[in-house]
Amino acid sequence: MERPVRTRETRQRRLVLETLRATTSHPTAEWIFERVREKMPHISLGTVYRNLNVLRDEGLVRELRVNGRTAHWDGDLSPHGHFVCTQCGAIRDVWGLPNHDWHGLKDLVGCEVVRQHCEFYGTCPACLERERQAN
Repeated sequence: MERPVRTRETRQRRLVLETLRATTSHPTAEWIFERVREKMPHISLGTVYRNLNVLRDEGLVRELRVNGRTAHWDGDLSPHGHFVCTQCGAIRDVWGLPNHDWHGLKDLVGCEVVRQHCEFYGTCPACLERERQAN
C-alpha cells in the first residue's frame, strides 16, 4: 500500500486535528470551524476544509459520507463501524464488531482489500423514544 505524502504541519492543521479528536460526535466541517474559530478568530471555513482534506489524504482522519450527504469527520482511526440514525442523522461509533480476515478475500475473489468500513442504518434510542411518546 502506498504511503501518504506528509505535508508540513501548521498551527491551523494541528488545531483542526485536536478539535476533531476531542469529540466523538462525527462533526461537520462547519461544526469544527465554529470550535476552532474560538481559539483562532481569523481562520476561514475554507481553511478548515482544506486542512481536513489534507488530514484525510495523510490518513490521519476519516471522512464519512452518509447517504451521499454532507461530509462528517472522524478522528478515531481504530477499527470500528458506525450506526447512522435514518430519522435524525446522528452518527454513533459501533465497537466490538467481528474481526474478519478481509485480506482473505484475495483468495476468494482475487481482490486485495486495503481498508473496509461497516455502516448500520436504523433508528437511534432518542428517536425511538420520541416515536413511542407520540403514539
